[in-house]
Amino acid sequence: MKRAPHRHLLASLLLCGALAGVIVAAAAFPATAFAGLTAKTASDDFSDLPTNLEFPPAPQASTLYASDGKTEIAEFYDENRKNVGLNQIAKVMQQAIVAAEDNRFYDHEGVDLKGVVRAFVNNEVEGGATQGASTLTQQYVRASLKYAATTAEEKQLATEDTAGRKVREIRYAIALEHELSKDQILENYLNITYFGNNGYGIYAASEAYFSKPPSQLTLAEAAMIAGMAQNPTQYNPVANDHRAALDRREYVLNQMVKLKYVTAAQAAAANAGDLGLKPKTSAQSCENGNTAYGFFCGWFLDWWQANPAFGATTADRLDKLKKGGYSIVSSLDVGMQKAAQQQVDAQLGADSRFATGVVLVEPGTGRVKAMAVNRKYGISDGATVNPLLSGSAVSPGYQAGSTFKMFTALAALQQGIPLSHTIYAPERYVSQYPGDCATGGDRYCPKNASPAMTGDQTMSSAFGESANTYFVQLEEQVTVKAAVAAAQQAGVVLRGAGDLGLAKDAQTSDAAWGSFTLGTAQVSPLDMANAYATVAARGKACTTLPLTSISDRSGTPVAGVADPTCKQAFSPEVADAAADMARCPVGNQSEVGISCTHPGGTDTAESVGRAIDRPVAGKTGTTDDDNAAWFIGFTPNLAAASFLANPDKYQDEVPNTRIPIDIARDTLASALTNLPVKNFIAPPSELAF
Repeated sequence: MKRAPHRHLLASLLLCGALAGVIVAAAAFPATAFAGLTAKTASDDFSDLPTNLEFPPAPQASTLYASDGKTEIAEFYDENRKNVGLNQIAKVMQQAIVAAEDNRFYDHEGVDLKGVVRAFVNNEVEGGATQGASTLTQQYVRASLKYAATTAEEKQLATEDTAGRKVREIRYAIALEHELSKDQILENYLNITYFGNNGYGIYAASEAYFSKPPSQLTLAEAAMIAGMAQNPTQYNPVANDHRAALDRREYVLNQMVKLKYVTAAQAAAANAGDLGLKPKTSAQSCENGNTAYGFFCGWFLDWWQANPAFGATTADRLDKLKKGGYSIVSSLDVGMQKAAQQQVDAQLGADSRFATGVVLVEPGTGRVKAMAVNRKYGISDGATVNPLLSGSAVSPGYQAGSTFKMFTALAALQQGIPLSHTIYAPERYVSQYPGDCATGGDRYCPKNASPAMTGDQTMSSAFGESANTYFVQLEEQVTVKAAVAAAQQAGVVLRGAGDLGLAKDAQTSDAAWGSFTLGTAQVSPLDMANAYATVAARGKACTTLPLTSISDRSGTPVAGVADPTCKQAFSPEVADAAADMARCPVGNQSEVGISCTHPGGTDTAESVGRAIDRPVAGKTGTTDDDNAAWFIGFTPNLAAASFLANPDKYQDEVPNTRIPIDIARDTLASALTNLPVKNFIAPPSELAF
């Protein structure tokens, strides 16, 4: 229920106006006409005051959590603030701020007439403005006007040290007291006030000084924080010595005794010790956040800034993240991330010039479960913010080698070519594509890694042994255009300028980009994990997604943005056939009885099938001269892509091409422990034979 204005309030307006040197027609002031607050009310004429005022929300930090909803990855903010309800703030903290800033808070109705008179008299005696009289309500009004200001003029009006500004605050404070309860005003004040040490609002201040939520503050801690409100720079004990803060704490405690909030003995006990500071540094942005999740965080930030759901421009989206107060539960699984990082670190240290890492993606949703690499994320010496796992136009990724044979196979299966399709695979094949041949000539003429691959190969056996000359011939049959299309449908993103040019050429020329099937394109581990996840999901391709849920500052779920975005890129039957073929490299057998090797051949990653006691599939990949090595493994419920390369010098030969196999295999073995066993679906006979 709104409270009717009292006559003494109208008188206080007249007196305050007189003290400010402004004539205030208080009797005509309709206090109950105001429903909110805005900074656009700069005029001193009551007739110019709007009848519909709005409270601007103060900026709040957004927090990114792991999928458990508890493990904090990073915070994003301009001002480190998280609003909390009054029931989440210790009673002694509520009492301390009243004692420190407005000990007549529960007696006045927005303006403390006695305080105004006292300040006026004292200031006249001192010969200048040395003592203020702003109530908590007025201070809240002032802060709200400041946040509502959108122009330089409005900001000046909200902060200028003039009698006019003081009178405007008085007007709105009286109106506000008839719109909100004392508890609402106190809660809003505590959430909007700056307490120093990067503590905007009581929640951030409590964490910044004592590493605890405001519900757990002790009397001594509450008194110290309350003392910060008057001058958060001067009294900040983290940036300065403790003397000013101790003196201010003592003042607040004495005020609390006068107001009978505490006894003299309680105040003395609280004042006896040091401040007991336990400062907590806020994890602002990805480079200062939880380093164990830095590369995932960096990719999340890129994803957010590219998402039009959060604003029209990159700047708008980032501003929304830093001010919107979102609670963002990511897709990153703490256990899977830990397992992935352990496997990566066991292979190569951060000081190696070679980068190795692994990305886990959930088939059917595109949610990214882990991103680990042997590098530290950040801007300090030895760290990097280069998107080594997710790629960018500047850093498009690494050549993925024979893992690209999957896309030529998908294109063939889409055209009805079955897994048993037989082609003679010579040791070296002179193709229809232009290029330099090692044996002379102007044609692209790749060779197999071993003479043992020579002979009649099926699609399944050639995939199991990784016979290059089979897949170049298959590519000739289906066209590079179709193979590129299959890769992009699966989820591959071509970012390099050269690759984009070749892909464009392949749209109109059957002679363009003959090396595509052997993985000469630069791609990211994230995209490759997602592309193979499409096969695992029976042809359902999903956009990679870093979220599980997102709520706004009020706790209301934000609809749509955390939902998977998927489409049926391939028929389930085509994907089933591709998955059956991909069982061959890991030592498993085809479910339809097609041999996984030709006579004398061997699979390329048999250790994976032996280590993972459930249906699993995958593909190895190396480039010419072993400049990069890959392995992508998958089950129906998880896909992992691991790589090894020198991101600063692509021509370097990698030290051990088996490293990605070991990382992906052991990461999958650990990550799959708590996931249900799922079987692949056997392909139909028309795509098998």
